[in-house]
Amino acid sequence: MKIFSFVPTSSLRKAYSGLILKYRRYDSTIEFLKVGALVAVLVFSSLMYLLYVNRSSTRGYFLRQENQKLSTIQFDFEILKTTLLDYKHMNRETIQGTDGRRKVVDVRAEVVKLPGNTNLTYNNF
Repeated sequence: MKIFSFVPTSSLRKAYSGLILKYRRYDSTIEFLKVGALVAVLVFSSLMYLLYVNRSSTRGYFLRQENQKLSTIQFDFEILKTTLLDYKHMNRETIQGTDGRRKVVDVRAEVVKLPGNTNLTYNNF
């Protein structure tokens, strides 16, 4: 069986007016609580902002430091690469000569004579 309770409007009015009277009685306390909550939220948000700014500026500082180290390493690498290219160029000039001809021994120009009784074998040791 379903029961329906009816609340007369006079009791609602009494409850509402009692709530208003209670609110008026503690009006200054509630206002202090509102202001305190607002100040607490502002202080918390400002501290979080300062923490975030401090972290990001610290990270930016260390990022700049590491980027400077990286650029120094890259600069040293470029110097070494240039030195290596100079050595390669010097070796190429040594092999090819300055007149454009190769200064290597031509094996075809030399005659190799072996005695007739020499056996050429491949020995596995």
